[in-house]
Amino acid sequence: MDDGGIIALYFARNESAIRETSVKYGAYLNEVAYRILRDASDAEEIVGDTYLGAWNAIPPSKPDALRYFLARIARNLSFNRLDYRTAKRRAHAEQLLSELDECVPDARADVERTVEARELTEALNRFLDGLDDLSCALFLARYYYAETIREAAADYGLSERQAKYRLSVLRDRLREQLREEGVYFA
Repeated sequence: MDDGGIIALYFARNESAIRETSVKYGAYLNEVAYRILRDASDAEEIVGDTYLGAWNAIPPSKPDALRYFLARIARNLSFNRLDYRTAKRRAHAEQLLSELDECVPDARADVERTVEARELTEALNRFLDGLDDLSCALFLARYYYAETIREAAADYGLSERQAKYRLSVLRDRLREQLREEGVYFA
């Protein structure tokens, strides 16, 4: 079933929307959650919670891209789950976020930053649009899909050292672009 049909099922409050979402996106959502949580049972739970989140959000939301709408729910739920784990198990996500600390503000710190968060999102999208395919894919693999550097490097035929260097250069470029656009808050 196509995304429009699935969204229509949500709007009709037809429970088969969940089944169709699971058929089409279940494996993808499980991968998104697993990359963040590194625990199969937690990832499975997050996928179920993602379906509930979609059920509660559609309507009124009508996502343009259902795949990314669902991935955002799964990512948010996954990072929230990490907040309930011990510091040792949280280290993976904290490392990911700390690598971006120098160029991206802590948007979770203050509800009043909604406008700034929107500006940041737009600036990040412009940054990603300006990257070559490999750089964009590597950046997303690391910071959106939460892959380890080893996994991201292997996915794109790079050594770990090359991937680390490229990610460092990309963070520097992002920081500079955000400064130039006045979106840099640190």
